Amino acid sequence: MEPQMVSLGWKILLAVGLGLALMIYLGWYSYKKRIGVTIKDFFVASKTLGFIVLGLALFADAYSGNSFLGYAAKSYRAGAWFLVYPQFMLAALIGALLVAPALINLGRKWGYISPIDFIEHRFNSKLVALLALIFMMWGTFVQFAEQFFAMGYLGEVASGGVIPYQVVIILFALVIFTYVVLGGFRGTALTAAVQGLLMILSLCFMLILVGLLGGISHSLEVTWQVAPQKLMIPSSQTMITWYSTIILILLGLPTYIHILQYYLGVKDADNLKRAFRIKAPIFFFAAFTLWLVGMFGTGFFPELGKLQSDKLVPYLMGALALTHPHGDTIASIIGLGVVMATLSTAAATVMVLSMALAKDLYRRYINPEAPDAKVINASRIIVGLLLLLALVIAFKPSLTIWRWTEIKFELLLQATPALIFGLYFPRIKKKPVLAGMIVGGALAVALTLAGYSKVYGIHAGMIGFIVNCAIAVIGSYATGENEETKRAREILKYTSIEVSETGEQKWILPVHSKVFWAGLIVVLAIMVPWYAPESWNIPSAFNIPLWTWVTIAATVLEMLFVIFATYVWKKQ
Repeated sequence: MEPQMVSLGWKILLAVGLGLALMIYLGWYSYKKRIGVTIKDFFVASKTLGFIVLGLALFADAYSGNSFLGYAAKSYRAGAWFLVYPQFMLAALIGALLVAPALINLGRKWGYISPIDFIEHRFNSKLVALLALIFMMWGTFVQFAEQFFAMGYLGEVASGGVIPYQVVIILFALVIFTYVVLGGFRGTALTAAVQGLLMILSLCFMLILVGLLGGISHSLEVTWQVAPQKLMIPSSQTMITWYSTIILILLGLPTYIHILQYYLGVKDADNLKRAFRIKAPIFFFAAFTLWLVGMFGTGFFPELGKLQSDKLVPYLMGALALTHPHGDTIASIIGLGVVMATLSTAAATVMVLSMALAKDLYRRYINPEAPDAKVINASRIIVGLLLLLALVIAFKPSLTIWRWTEIKFELLLQATPALIFGLYFPRIKKKPVLAGMIVGGALAVALTLAGYSKVYGIHAGMIGFIVNCAIAVIGSYATGENEETKRAREILKYTSIEVSETGEQKWILPVHSKVFWAGLIVVLAIMVPWYAPESWNIPSAFNIPLWTWVTIAATVLEMLFVIFATYVWKKQ
C-alpha cells in the first residue's frame, strides 16, 4: 500500500473539538480556583499538586507530539536498535531521582518558585543563574517549537490535505494561548493530567491499529526481506552512540526547566515518590508502543523518505481508515491522543518559558520591585510572543523532529553540572561552574557547526558536558575551602530534610544509597547489547530478532529499577 493523505472527516473534528473545549474549560476552572493573584499560585499552583495529577501530567509533558510522531519515525529509520528510546525515557526518570528529592526539600525550606531561584541562591551569583537560565530556556524552547511540527503534520495528513500545515499550527497556537494565560500552572497541570489519560487511550488504540493492519509478525517478515539491516545487531560505533544517547537524556531531560517546575509544585516527598511509581510503567508502555509502531512501519511502508517518515503515524491512520469499516473512528481516537500529547508539552513549556522570562529575567534583572500582578501580566504577554516566534520557526520545517531533539539536548546538558553538583557538593564554586558552562557550551556549538555532531559516535553535547564537568570539579577542588563553601554547606544541609508545618523529617535519598548505585551500574551494563553474539541475529517470536528480545528484557529490568529506587528513598 502506498502512503496517502486520507481525510478522517467529521469524526476527528468532533473528537479534537470536544478535547480542545475540555482543555479551555479546565483553564477557566483553574482560573476560578486560584488562591490569590500571586507568583506562587500562578507559577507553582501554591505547591498543591498530588501524586496522580503529578504522575499523569509529567507523563503527558515528557511524551509530546514529537514522541508520537518523531520517535516512531526515528524507530522506522534506525531500526531495532532504537530501543534506546524506551531506555532513555526510563533513564530520564533515573536522572530525575538524582535531582528531584533534594530540590523539593530545598525548595520547601528556602521558598524556591523556580529552579533558577535555587541556582542563584546556591551560588550567590546572578551571572551563573543567567547562563543556566539561557541553557535551560534553549532546551525548553526547542521542545516547545517541536510540537508545532508534530501538530502541523498530523492536521495536514488527517484532513486529507484540505487543511494546510500552516493553518493547523496557527489554530494550535490560539488554543494554547487561551488556556495557559487563564489557568496558569494549575490549569496547565490539570489539563496535562487529563491529556495524559487520553494519550494512554490513544496508545492502546495504536496497538489495535497494528493488529488490524496485519500485525507486527507479518510486517517484520517483509522487513527481513527488504531491509534486514534494520533488524541486525548494530555496529560498535552505533552502540557507542546508543550509550551516549542514554547518558545525554539521563542527565539532560531532568534539567528541563518545565519538568523541574512540576517538582517544585508537588505537595510533599511522599506524593512525588508515588508519582514515580506511576510514571515508570507508563513511560515504558508508551515508549515501547511507539517503537513497535515504528518497527511495524518498516514493513508496511518500506520506502518512506527521511522527512516523509515523520508522517508515518498519520499515514498508518489513513491506511486503517481506508481498509477497515471502523478505521476512521480508531484513527480519530489515535489522532486525539497525538493532539493531546502536543498540547500538553507545548502548554507546559510555554508556561514555564514565560515564567522564566517574566520572573527569572524581568523581575530578577530589570525590575526587582515589580508587584506579582505585573509579573503575571508580563508572562501572559510573553506567552503570545513565544507562540509567534515558534510559528515563524515551524512554518517551513527543514530538519527531522529527531534532529531537533538532539540539538536541544546538546546545550541543555551544559546546565546540568550547576544543578546536580550544586545540589550535593558544597565545594563546587561559582567561578569554575561559570567557566565550565561557557567552555562546554562553546565546544558543543563549535563541534556541531564544524560538522562534527558526533565524534566516534559520541554527541558533541556530551563532549562539551565532560569538559564542563572537569572544569567545574577540578577548578572548585583545587582552590580548597573558603567562605563560599561554608555558605553552601548551610544551604545544602536541608538537601535530605523535609520541612513542613509539623516539623522536620530526615530522608535517605537515592543518591545516598550504595544499593542504588550498584543497581544503576548493573542496569547500564546490560542495556546495550554489546555482549550479543552474531548468532542472535535471527528471527524469534513475532519475527523480532533474538537480541532485541534480550534488550527488551533489560529495559523491563530498568523500569523495575526505577520503582525499586523509590523504596530506597525513605524516611530515616
